[in-house]
Amino acid sequence: MAALDVHGKKLPIPSFFQVYNFGGGNGDKDREIVYSEYTGNTPALVNYYYINNRFPHLFQSKLFDDTSMFKTVGDLYNSIRQKLIKKGEIYRPYQSKAYDFNQKVFLLDSGAFSIVKAVAERVHYDVHRFHEEILKEAVEYYDFANRLRFDIVVGFDLGGKYTKKDGESTNQDLIAFLSEIDSDTINMSLTELTIQYLQKNPEYYPKVLATVHGHTPTAYEDNVKRILLLEQKYHYQFWGFALGGIASSKQVDKSWYSDIDFSDTGKRGFIDTIAPARACRIVRNLVGTRPIHALGCGGYQNITLNYYCGATSFDAASPVRRVGDGSLVSTKIVFDPTPVKTGFSKFFIGGINDDGTLRTEDCIYVKLNEVPDTMLLCGCKACKDAESVHNIKYLYSLKEHDDEANYYSRQLIGLHAVLQHRKLCEVISEHPTVDDFCKAYPSKLNQGLLKIYQQL
Repeated sequence: MAALDVHGKKLPIPSFFQVYNFGGGNGDKDREIVYSEYTGNTPALVNYYYINNRFPHLFQSKLFDDTSMFKTVGDLYNSIRQKLIKKGEIYRPYQSKAYDFNQKVFLLDSGAFSIVKAVAERVHYDVHRFHEEILKEAVEYYDFANRLRFDIVVGFDLGGKYTKKDGESTNQDLIAFLSEIDSDTINMSLTELTIQYLQKNPEYYPKVLATVHGHTPTAYEDNVKRILLLEQKYHYQFWGFALGGIASSKQVDKSWYSDIDFSDTGKRGFIDTIAPARACRIVRNLVGTRPIHALGCGGYQNITLNYYCGATSFDAASPVRRVGDGSLVSTKIVFDPTPVKTGFSKFFIGGINDDGTLRTEDCIYVKLNEVPDTMLLCGCKACKDAESVHNIKYLYSLKEHDDEANYYSRQLIGLHAVLQHRKLCEVISEHPTVDDFCKAYPSKLNQGLLKIYQQL
């Protein structure tokens, strides 16, 4: 399995980055850090907006108030993990293992859309002042990443958001402001500032990914070419590229997928694979062998096409986010397989067993109560400790009496899903072509992906 050397750490090609959103929520996000030994050296993506505490937000953690005492981001997370365990946020019968976050490759993303909102409000939605202030914020971002020795940094940009849960849709000042700013111009200003900053700081520690955007495939290609021209102008090369704005088919222009025939596959589970795959191929054809990270595009269905179209890595929050769907009511009926509308933590089924054999189930997330108690688990670290679906359900059912037992069950579910994404990366790296992989692993998903790939 090929790998990149990132500050002496091996980053496999391809790699799935686990998203750590501690600081952007409590509960499950706390425990994900507590039980990090399950995913070992799986690389991590961290959101700058959540961990710098310069911008007040809902789940702001005091543990990020002063990060100056830490030499590395790994040291910071080691400290947080120990404090959470000491606080009692761990299932008592579980024996915590020694763990060092410094073994991980850490990638910092800005969470820029949240910062854009905050800066826009601060300058009273003045477009000119915003342009000036956002450039200053980019410098703060790069300085922060260097102080904590992040391994890789996504180039600061204006970002985007696929959900509107924080009042964006009703904030008329923000809506008017966003319609007025020229995102392409500001993003190129930010890219140029990044090059200038890095040239002034030749000892800068993190490796930097230039961020690519574009409303259509043609615009995406043009954006890459403009970045390459900036590199020529300044005689500087970014380490790699981060692909933004293509994670959801609901947010991209139809030109990304309008020529694809879904009659054999259906759209569900496949339409979201198109834009990421095409963006990966567009960028790969222009930038040679440099690393490419597809932001937010690491959903299980996306990984295969991302890789064979040129991506070296990707991330997704969904594997662990799905465990947060459970309600108190669900814990009382988890042994009843009857489909209900009540929110449940969701278990990822299907995929590839730890021994490399293909599972028989379709690759989907299923409400925990609908997963058969007798279904054999995949053999990953989380599944080995769980021993059976029945045991997971039992821990899940204890919420009223033992909250930590419930949280532990949810981590077993979520970290199993993370490890399934990692396992897929390991397996596809062993097959030179998508045809070879799909023949070796002829699941319904893979046969559909092959039909999509042949149309790209």
